[in-house]
Amino acid sequence: MCLLKVYVKEPDLGMKLVARDVAFIFRENGSIRMVDVESKEKTITGMEILSIDALNSILILKNLMNSGKNNILEKPV
Repeated sequence: MCLLKVYVKEPDLGMKLVARDVAFIFRENGSIRMVDVESKEKTITGMEILSIDALNSILILKNLMNSGKNNILEKPV
């Protein structure tokens, strides 16, 4: 399946995979909400979209807080 893999680009840490099989992405109130193929939701705050690679199904986010800590909220199904 060619769904998105979502990575966060962290200074000095490289790329960290935070979600896979993402079908929908929404920007809402300063957050990015992702919904995967199983309808599971993750919301990340303090991030912006750095790039979308449609050919390789990769979305890269940039941490705006530079704290090295991701603020990820997973919503149960």
